[in-house]
Amino acid sequence: MVTDRSRKATFIQLPVPQINFGRQTANVPLAGACLVQSLAGLENIRPQLVPESLATYLADAALLDLICRQAPRVVCFTVYTWNIDRSLFFARQLKKSCGTQVIFGGPEITPDNPRLESCPADWLVHGPGEEAIRALLGSDGSFFSPWVSGSGAESFTSAPSVYLEVDLEPRIENIVLMETQRGCPYRCRYCYYGKSLDKVIFKDIGLVTGAVSWALDHRIKEFYLLDPSLDVRPDLRRLLTEIARLNKNGDLELISEIRADAVDQETARLMAEAGFRWVEIGLQSTNPRALKAMGRKTDLKKFLSGIENLRKAGIATGVDLILGLPEDDPEGFLESVDFVAANGLADDVQVFPLSVLPGTDFRKNSRQLGLVYEPDPPYTVSRTGGFSGQDLLTALDRAESRLDVAFYPLPELDLSWRDRPLDDPAMARDRQIVLAGRSYICKLALARHDSPAALQDASRRLTHPYQVLVPAGFDHGHLLKALAVLTAANPFTPLEIVFFEPVRLPPADDLLEACRLFRPHFLDNDLRFLYDEPGNRAVLFTLVTGARQHVFYGPMRRQVFWWKKTGLPEAGDFKNLEHLDGILIDNRIDGDTAAGWQDGWAARAADLVEISFADHGLQRRWIELTSGEDYWLDLFAGPG
Repeated sequence: MVTDRSRKATFIQLPVPQINFGRQTANVPLAGACLVQSLAGLENIRPQLVPESLATYLADAALLDLICRQAPRVVCFTVYTWNIDRSLFFARQLKKSCGTQVIFGGPEITPDNPRLESCPADWLVHGPGEEAIRALLGSDGSFFSPWVSGSGAESFTSAPSVYLEVDLEPRIENIVLMETQRGCPYRCRYCYYGKSLDKVIFKDIGLVTGAVSWALDHRIKEFYLLDPSLDVRPDLRRLLTEIARLNKNGDLELISEIRADAVDQETARLMAEAGFRWVEIGLQSTNPRALKAMGRKTDLKKFLSGIENLRKAGIATGVDLILGLPEDDPEGFLESVDFVAANGLADDVQVFPLSVLPGTDFRKNSRQLGLVYEPDPPYTVSRTGGFSGQDLLTALDRAESRLDVAFYPLPELDLSWRDRPLDDPAMARDRQIVLAGRSYICKLALARHDSPAALQDASRRLTHPYQVLVPAGFDHGHLLKALAVLTAANPFTPLEIVFFEPVRLPPADDLLEACRLFRPHFLDNDLRFLYDEPGNRAVLFTLVTGARQHVFYGPMRRQVFWWKKTGLPEAGDFKNLEHLDGILIDNRIDGDTAAGWQDGWAARAADLVEISFADHGLQRRWIELTSGEDYWLDLFAGPG
């Protein structure tokens, strides 16, 4: 049992790693907020939630320093596949440097997860955490086992939306999240959701509509019902009617997941009136053998009927498929892809390689099912009885061609480096942003950090992720040392190294060896299908050069044309440079002319080679025009 009766308890959720700084990651710490809410009324407990803006956009060293400054006695981590290794690292560092106690909870905390065998956490919470966290932080009882569990049912069913009581920074994604049910009657064998719950429980309609009212009052754009399948709710039609009454002007867009075969015309009509414009549909497969193996029943005629009902009501659908299911094979998978394409569902489709998750039936019975999977997160299947490793790659490539979509797009281009008319990147300054009143570095101009002390200081002020800008002629030996310092302090933070017209091609292998990142990094496995060969996916190398010949290529390497001409690119220029990976526009053209050019080309950006601007202001404007909904643009309003 926790013995200190007066303490701070810090709750944190680490994000999905990414290569592009400023992109939204949906790292809303909803679970932590629910736990903070559940601790109300406990004396001497001071819960604090690390805000999404800090947990998501700070690199390892900066985030660890921030937590230590808060001086918590207990740090509670919400643990998912994408952050378990980083959470383990943080826990060890915090116990060593700050003497904190540590509690782990979340989907990864299951008794069959071998990653927890040497876990530094003092307690491991299995299942819903509200009752467990109150017991750990507020009870006089003793806990002889590190494993603690509780149902959380009473707290869940009676608690209003956490947004009414905890600042979850909804402005970042302009969205409110809410669970209206816990548990799931569908027992899909690949899924962990609800496995620790004996029954499905529902939040009262009045609590849901209270959250909807709050979102409308705060002019939030989207409201996401985080239910595993919305159709399970027995009073769904009454709920939709109540929401429609509040959202009569359609100011709030609702999102959720639902089984298409459960949607009749009346349900579709009520969903549209409530504010649904898009729903996610988990088809997963059309192969009867694969469906049986995963314990999922799907009537394809009813499925298509439900899709048609949604369409007639003006609701678009996103469809999910899983690659690598047991009892499936390339032919069966591609038949599922053909079904999606033939029925007009290809506009919004996602294909996920199967993850053999801890706590699932597929993990427990993986040997009998013929599932061979990566031992490291996200536990991606690498071979099955029906798929060889090459079959998986080939099937995904064929699905991309058939559906005309890239399931693993390359990182977007942001090579901005100046906020004033400089002549050379060697004169560039660090690009800094401000979070919680402190300045952090998202683009490190290496020429400005020529001493070990400067590098050490910079390593503790980096963002997640960050760029290293390397000017022409920079000393190779110093670069290797700099990378070692930066990455040793931030072993879980992805980075991009940008070379401006170097005298020789960047030796990517040598540079990778100098980087002290934790391997395999989550991105190494999660982005496995970006390239044919496995390996690094967490360090991106970008060569900026005026050469038109393509000389720098390979996994996580790209070559960008350095556009210094007086004018701006036109159609013929894009055509002539389409063999390269992008264009960096770096000239002294006036702002109005550049803005007019951006306005003219933004709508066609998806069909062009990647474009970036050297000027920070023009780059921010370009992002806002072409992919602004995917970024938290407020981040770029820092000191420069």
